[in-house]
Amino acid sequence: MNIFNITMQYLKERQKPSVRLLHISIIVLVVSQIIVSNFMAFNNSGDISSNTVELYGSWLHIITGIFLIPIAVLFLIVELKRHSLKYYFPYLFGEFTQLSSDTRLLLKLKLPDSSDYGVAASVQGLGLGALFLVLFSGLIWFITWNANLSWANDVEDVHKFVTGFVQAYIIGHGVMGILHVFVYSKSLKGGGDKYH
Repeated sequence: MNIFNITMQYLKERQKPSVRLLHISIIVLVVSQIIVSNFMAFNNSGDISSNTVELYGSWLHIITGIFLIPIAVLFLIVELKRHSLKYYFPYLFGEFTQLSSDTRLLLKLKLPDSSDYGVAASVQGLGLGALFLVLFSGLIWFITWNANLSWANDVEDVHKFVTGFVQAYIIGHGVMGILHVFVYSKSLKGGGDKYH
């Protein structure tokens, strides 16, 4: 079985089809946003560059970003119906038991299972937070840029800054995902709990 099939089987056992589709869509769109952002350019007056690649790159980034907003909101609604806010941010509710247990396992170089109020859920919460910071700041930038407001460049700087959190999350989440799939591939006996 190849790595793609193993990864899809791993996801199928852990995510409902709707969550899996939204999850994969967001990953593809966010990664494409990061790549396309390298082809954006604006002239001194704040208009999009007339260079063909930069023109299309800029508008593709903007349109994809706007398209990503309802998908991310739908994903958030689906996830909050499945789990509470406390699931993703247990430390804000004074819940540290599972986080402490997972941290002890990580310090022993063991991979903890995904569990309520644990490290994996907390990391997912941070990823959702970072995603919405980027989407919100991008939307505010687009509105202020269109309105020719003097502080549009400041909002753009904030948007670029918080994008760093999403990039860090993608790397960390990706590495953890690869580790989980690797461990899963070594023990293809049953795959654990579905849809947790």
